[in-house]
Amino acid sequence: MASPFSPETRDATLTALPKVSLDLLVVGGGITGAGIARDAALRGLAVAVVERTDWAAGTSSRSSKLIHGGVRYLQQGDVGLVREAAAERQILRRLAPHLALPLRMVLPTYGRATHAKLGVGLWTFERMTTVPDDERYAMWGRDDALREEPLLDPTRLHGAATFVEYLTDDARLVLATVRGAHDGGAHCVNHAAVTALTCKKDASEATIEDRLSGRTIRVRARLVVNAAGPWVDGVRALEGRLSGFRLHLTKGIHLVVSHERLPLRHIVVMAARDKRSVFAVPHGDFVYLGTTDTDYGEPADHPEITAADADYLLDAANQTFVGPPLGTQDVVSAWAGLRPLVHQEGKKPSEISRRDEIIVAESGLISIAGGKLTTHRRMAERVVDVVCERLGRKAACRTADVMLTGGEFTPEELVTLAVDLRRRLPALQPGGGDRLVQLYGGDAERIAARAEANAASAALLPGSAHVLRAEVEHVLDEEMALTLEDVLERRTRRLLFDARQGLDEVEAAADLAAARLGWDAARRTAEIDAYRRLAASSRSFR
Repeated sequence: MASPFSPETRDATLTALPKVSLDLLVVGGGITGAGIARDAALRGLAVAVVERTDWAAGTSSRSSKLIHGGVRYLQQGDVGLVREAAAERQILRRLAPHLALPLRMVLPTYGRATHAKLGVGLWTFERMTTVPDDERYAMWGRDDALREEPLLDPTRLHGAATFVEYLTDDARLVLATVRGAHDGGAHCVNHAAVTALTCKKDASEATIEDRLSGRTIRVRARLVVNAAGPWVDGVRALEGRLSGFRLHLTKGIHLVVSHERLPLRHIVVMAARDKRSVFAVPHGDFVYLGTTDTDYGEPADHPEITAADADYLLDAANQTFVGPPLGTQDVVSAWAGLRPLVHQEGKKPSEISRRDEIIVAESGLISIAGGKLTTHRRMAERVVDVVCERLGRKAACRTADVMLTGGEFTPEELVTLAVDLRRRLPALQPGGGDRLVQLYGGDAERIAARAEANAASAALLPGSAHVLRAEVEHVLDEEMALTLEDVLERRTRRLLFDARQGLDEVEAAADLAAARLGWDAARRTAEIDAYRRLAASSRSFR
């Protein structure tokens, strides 16, 4: 049985790594790096994955949180990508049902010809892929569309094309994946930056700095995979002169408003002022709007959101829905992510291919860029195929058959579990059981057991209506959360999906983290101040 995914395991891993004979070192702990580490570990390779900040801290916690079935790629004529996306979506639904929730997407139509064309396209899509019976497309007339989604502006509305997409939690998906790597035997360390890198055939060495303690170690591996997302070129530069592809970073932002302010029942596609398709996604007590696609310069941990970014999405919503216009005062929180695309000369940001590209440098460094959250498992499989070929190893990919952490319950069992949690955890407000199941899947049972074993753990954090002490204790003990941002942003998701961004809970969460992680008063204060600055920055638009 694997050791707990705990702070102690992380520290022990850092101490042991210089003595470990690694086949593969993966640099980057987003969905790509996590997927590669899991695949390599399940094939029996000796693998380590290091992440400079926290798991999913970059692009992989700031996506649109949708697992696309492939419909959107049909218009581009990329049949292979359509089929791959559709197949991968069903695999994720099987491996982690709590991270693949079916939700109908509504695409309003404003003319007979467009309506008919979309119907033909969706019919074609379902002939090319496998779609469950209860997820098949449906074409709505005008009356049906207004009955099903009353907020749609009836002006010029002809009807709607509807199909099913899957809602996920991107950061939780990364965490489940990296924990799968850990369970498979991978050495996993977050908050550890590669500061120097030397690659030679079958002999590479990396200097790694523990960003929490400042200590450095040297790690040796036969091969290195650079999966650093927006920082891919930075890692390549550590190793030598850049050649081959270069990154083109584009920024996508999302705005969160309360569901009460925009009470949608489905995902709704909206037309932005430049004719791009954007959308509004219901998510519990909230709805988020996304996304933009604009050029961005150097990579940043927290990309800036401008007033123009916000206005672009708010304007699309106000043109699509009836009711009082949305404004920046309605925005509860926001996030921005950077897409690490492979540059294509002369193409606009939204025209650049989202396909992944693997490049092997003369030194042997393998770098991966591009790709999509939806197809991350297949992308990882392709990378590990290259790794195995270069190592002279033969091992089949197993990631489509091994359950992800928290995925032990079927969709029907998850519904029953949510109901059961409401009974067993009386401190939770309505919706609290559903929230735990959607974030943690089967691990929600572990949180409930912790609460039942200790009355103090069963209590809500002071100021919170949804977060039990047991939940914070769980992420500190079993999910390698090492900063307050780790806890409130990427584990419990309070930064994005709470009316107060977790600010009412920050002191109590900091107390639990300080006690568990050994923070002194100065460190506790610094963590609280940093989180408050982060929360403020996510709702102030320049």
